[in-house]
Amino acid sequence: MRTAILLSTMMLTAASAALAQPGPVTKPVATVDATLTGQPIMAPAGKLRVTVSETTLAPGGKLAAHKHPYPRVVQILSGRLRVTNLDTGTVSEPRPGDWMVDAVDQWHEAVVVGDEPVRILTIDQAPPGAAVTIPR
Repeated sequence: MRTAILLSTMMLTAASAALAQPGPVTKPVATVDATLTGQPIMAPAGKLRVTVSETTLAPGGKLAAHKHPYPRVVQILSGRLRVTNLDTGTVSEPRPGDWMVDAVDQWHEAVVVGDEPVRILTIDQAPPGAAVTIPR
């Protein structure tokens, strides 16, 4: 009987401690409704593979002209980048912390601005095995 009371007391104490813990707090970091050139973001139909990558570009570096057949979510982690859309002429200079979606099926290129390396986090959602970047 004494063991049962002790066990019950321990369980109530543990339950009270669990209830007293604050729950998870979620706050939105970014909401993106369109690509850098204003295109609506459309998910491809069917199965998807999600690939998360980090790319580092040295000072003076560039990404040669290329396009993406599927939406690519991008965050600039550090450094400054100038992105030029070769189809629309749009020029963007995202900064650290910025989130965006690359233009879909539009040729674009990027160059490092300044003397700090650029680190880019990319999230691709494409059918398994599909190319996510097409060089020009």
